Amino acid sequence: MSPTTQTLLIGFALLAIFIGFGRLISGATGIAKAVKLFFPLWLAYCAWHMSVGMGHGYSFLSELPFLLINFGVPALAAWLINKRWGG
Repeated sequence: MSPTTQTLLIGFALLAIFIGFGRLISGATGIAKAVKLFFPLWLAYCAWHMSVGMGHGYSFLSELPFLLINFGVPALAAWLINKRWGG
């Protein structure tokens, strides 16, 4: 399995955990809070993941599209979930 696929799966799993706990704790308001917490943590993880790739010799510009995909796809899902079910 490619690192991009693994990172996307980690992102969706983390998002599901955040939303699940948020909903359990305080319903729709909890989903909104969970999504707001998810964004910076997920961005930090993706930036770290990019730095690992750069440490293996890849350039910033070659890693940038993967950062955008790895962060953007779960972030878009989080935004859509928040828009639909968040408070």
